[in-house]
Amino acid sequence: MESFSTRHFRLHLLAAQRDEGAEVAKDLEAFRSHYAALMGSLVPLHEQERRLEVFTFDGPEGLKTVMADFPELVRGTGVFPGEAQARAPGMVAVDATGLLGPSDLAGLFHGVIHLCHDALFYDPEVAGSWWLREGIAVYLMQTPYAADRTLNVGQVRTNAGYISDTSKGGRVAETLPFAAEPKKSLGTAVNAYEKGRHIPLATLLDHDATSRWDDLDQRDQAAIQSWILIHFLLHGPEEALRSRMARYLELERQGQGGAEAFRRVVSGDLSRLEPLLYRHVKQMR
Repeated sequence: MESFSTRHFRLHLLAAQRDEGAEVAKDLEAFRSHYAALMGSLVPLHEQERRLEVFTFDGPEGLKTVMADFPELVRGTGVFPGEAQARAPGMVAVDATGLLGPSDLAGLFHGVIHLCHDALFYDPEVAGSWWLREGIAVYLMQTPYAADRTLNVGQVRTNAGYISDTSKGGRVAETLPFAAEPKKSLGTAVNAYEKGRHIPLATLLDHDATSRWDDLDQRDQAAIQSWILIHFLLHGPEEALRSRMARYLELERQGQGGAEAFRRVVSGDLSRLEPLLYRHVKQMR
């Protein structure tokens, strides 16, 4: 494998992917910059102490090898199948079949944002709330990413993926069902709410980042709902929501988030807020 070092990342990949890897290394810095711009506009961020390690492999075998070499890697801590994340070492390893095709950057972006949470936002040893970690990751992942490495903030990308329609592997973020068809997944969330099959807002807000969901379908549903909530707080009809979100983030980063904190500083009546979220989906589609 070869490595590319940037200011904030070290990207490890197969030697045959060197030319594409040089471009992905630039994308990693762009992803981090967009995260820092969003979160830094709401709360002061920490200084990043070391480079974040990103390993990519052309198939699952390399990922299995890394997991064997690094037994502390934890699966299911807010990231998707095919990717392993270790919070403490600041490392992400990806089964990246076709990843270096532009449209698959959605999956890489998602994983990198989870690393940025720990490097820049959360206080040391704080796991935080699942919805906040996942909601920010999906929000940024689902924002259109242009060829000049800018984000069209507030918009939702199409199922064409990032920059181009098809990756080298002939797929678009295959490992994340809701990444393949972002706007369709929003409709699915509204339908679940109308049928009473959604995850109640209080339950979502109280789910700890270290806790698992019962199954992958429930986890994906929670991710979409978290994305809707983040988008509503940032771009909803009430301007005061953004400043309330900033006050919540100050508590969240210290491990004091959750439903009660959300009621106290953002919206006291969750039952009134919930229908507004699903009405907001029309603005996202």
